Amino acid sequence: MLLEFASIVVGVLLALGLSEWADEREHRQLANAALDNVYAEVERNQTVLKIIHENNSATVAAIEEEQDSGDDRQFIPGIQLEDTAWSTFIETGLSAYASYDEVLEMSNVYSLQEVYEQSGRFLIQASMTSSAFAAASGVEIDNDLFAQNFLEYFSMLAAVEEQLITAYDSVERAE
Repeated sequence: MLLEFASIVVGVLLALGLSEWADEREHRQLANAALDNVYAEVERNQTVLKIIHENNSATVAAIEEEQDSGDDRQFIPGIQLEDTAWSTFIETGLSAYASYDEVLEMSNVYSLQEVYEQSGRFLIQASMTSSAFAAASGVEIDNDLFAQNFLEYFSMLAAVEEQLITAYDSVERAE
């Protein structure tokens, strides 16, 4: 009877161990698939940000040189960068099955991206507030004066764009 009991206990423990091993393996596979999505998202963000940064750098240079390019150049805050894959990766708990160094690196990139997007939203809010006050008081906004007033902010955002592009460039998929 003792032998039967011991064999049942060993069988149950073995089954639980195999089940746990299979679950762990499945979670790691899901984490790898999710990380593939995160890396693809970073690449898309990098492509978009490089285009935005090229425009914004030229806009800042034109404002600094007080050029009238005639093409109504506008500063574009990059608030359209994506973070869906990253948020899903974190919120589903799959990050627990990925390399700590990889998660830390991506966390740093997405933190910088959030700072950039938040700064862009502040710029839009300030711009809209200025326009609203001008409209309420019946004053027409001088676009050149507006650009000069926001030049330091534009320059700061362009510098953050450069840092974010560098961070995107440094992201490498661990094998």
